[in-house]
Amino acid sequence: MTPMRAGRLALGLALGAAGGAAFAALSLPLPWLIGALVAVAAARLSGLPAEASAPLRNGCLGVIGVALGAYFTPATAALIAAKAPLLLVAAAITLAFGALLAPPLARRAKVDMATAWFSSIPGGVADMAMLAQAYGGRPAHVALAQSLRVCAVVVLVPNLFALAGLRGEVPQISALLPFRPMWLLPLLLVAWAAGWLLVRAGVRAGWMLGPLAVSGGLAAAGIAPSGVPGWLSAAAQVALGASLGAAFGRETIRPLRRYLPHAVAQVLLLMAACGAAGVALAWMFGESAGAMLLGTAPGGVAEMSLTGKVLGFDVALIVTLHVTRIFLVTLLTPPAFRLLHRRGGGAPPGP
Repeated sequence: MTPMRAGRLALGLALGAAGGAAFAALSLPLPWLIGALVAVAAARLSGLPAEASAPLRNGCLGVIGVALGAYFTPATAALIAAKAPLLLVAAAITLAFGALLAPPLARRAKVDMATAWFSSIPGGVADMAMLAQAYGGRPAHVALAQSLRVCAVVVLVPNLFALAGLRGEVPQISALLPFRPMWLLPLLLVAWAAGWLLVRAGVRAGWMLGPLAVSGGLAAAGIAPSGVPGWLSAAAQVALGASLGAAFGRETIRPLRRYLPHAVAQVLLLMAACGAAGVALAWMFGESAGAMLLGTAPGGVAEMSLTGKVLGFDVALIVTLHVTRIFLVTLLTPPAFRLLHRRGGGAPPGP
């Protein structure tokens, strides 16, 4: 690593920590994550050379996964297993909304259907961009739309919950568990190894899901080696927020400025549709409205689960809803696009 690159990474982390501390001092929701995101994104858009480290982000996702896995107690795991219909219906509805919103986006933004489709389906930034390119779409447009989606949901949802006064009663289990450094370190090493194996196997979000599976498996078996202290969770959130904010820069936004308003509108429409679905599903299945809103929100599993953890909602349910959606996105998105648009003559509506 060159000294210049190291300096840019240090600047990104310093700005992220400062933003998180400022948001925490103001008692804003999810301060360390959102504060870091806003600070680094603002710095990037103003021209400062702030960057984020992908390996550090991946390692911190493992820390978050271990903390969230503690919610899968034996009783919770058995209860989640009985909710398979809810999980599948919620995931399918979220994907259906993305698919239904794709044709209007193609017409409004004058882009081809592949670009609109993979911009609308809530999936991984890199995965959706690569799929769009494989089907003749524009990967840069898709990457911008997906990054906007994740960041908008991260910033807006916790603040909307705070304004509405929505809170649950589930304690932050990982913070309540005793902190045992001699047990936490081996747990993290095993968790990171599991994440690495999943990523090598091609599993999207493997850096998060591998540690989550290790910690959740232990918790479901009644084993709790160590809790994750608050300071470590905050540091992990700063690294994650800085990574999200670093996706926005002048060099990213300027070439796509004509597409930007359409991408923003698409994100807001998707959030509104998923929010309505979350409320309806909560009423139909007798679940907490807050947990269902977070579980159906088109955000990332780490960010929405952290929001649920801080606000006292059923983290295990939120995590499982998002993991189910991730699985269905990976499985169904490419064949659904081929079926609906390649065979149906989904021609680009504009240049």
